Amino acid sequence: MTEQNQTKIGLALASGGARGAAHAGVLKVLAQEGIPISAVSGSSIGAVVGGSYAAGLSPERIEEEWLNTDLPKVVRSFLPTFPRAGLSSGSGLRSYLRSALGDIRIEDLPVPFAAVACDIDTGEAVVLREGPLVDALRASSAIPGIFPPLRWGDRFLVDGGLVEPLPVRACRDLGAEIVIGVDIVPVPRPLSAERHRPGRRLPARLGKELSARTLVAATVARPRDEAFGEQPGAGRSVPGIYRILNQAVAILEQEIVHLKLALWPADLLVRPDLSSVGVSYLHAAEGVRAGEEAMEASLPALRLLIEQATRAAESER
Repeated sequence: MTEQNQTKIGLALASGGARGAAHAGVLKVLAQEGIPISAVSGSSIGAVVGGSYAAGLSPERIEEEWLNTDLPKVVRSFLPTFPRAGLSSGSGLRSYLRSALGDIRIEDLPVPFAAVACDIDTGEAVVLREGPLVDALRASSAIPGIFPPLRWGDRFLVDGGLVEPLPVRACRDLGAEIVIGVDIVPVPRPLSAERHRPGRRLPARLGKELSARTLVAATVARPRDEAFGEQPGAGRSVPGIYRILNQAVAILEQEIVHLKLALWPADLLVRPDLSSVGVSYLHAAEGVRAGEEAMEASLPALRLLIEQATRAAESER
């Protein structure tokens, strides 16, 4: 099949924070199989990975960046500066992206690309297909409350995962005939399964320290225990506030993904199994491998789609 008649395959990369390492694994398998990507869209971390790939970074280089992510690098990216509109100014992330990608503009990328952000004033999805790439990636990944909104013309833009966690529609609009959607959005999990996770020790220790202070009354300590702790009772214990909030966000994100996919379905949906990986930038190798395994398992279905599209194109000529 000549390049002119080649089926255009697009990649829609979902939001998901540290789970984005799986995107690197998907890109690796596609490159190894010689399957060209003609368009890429992404939200949040999906935009960062997808934009880097569209700018010419190889899947191996993207994987290397994930594997080289250590605690100091993570801390620098989220270094608290307490600006008025967020905990961090995002200068660390900006510097990192600029050092890797330079000053290239979206419309000059070798692979057509779209980053999806959210207008914080209206709640609209904003698809960025031109302008400075680094600024578009910063806008798409501006987690509300952590990073300040990015000014884009007369709009203030924040994380695209709020409205388009898996931007299939944006990928289709770039001309993709087959869209591969890579869904890494967190899935709600039974809270009882996380009962003994180490993460809940910090609030417990913090609570003990507060209780030890003479200025903290018992009336304050009691609601603290109800919020952070898991109260005994018949059957399951009551989850703490952090786990409840995380679960609530996961439920909302899943509902958005399901609704958007019903409106704009992907031709092939790849869902890496990240249930045992956890959410940590320090365990990227497991995330990359999960992406590889999911894409490898989806290759037969992808080849069938390509074959069907090729036959349909030939029959029309």
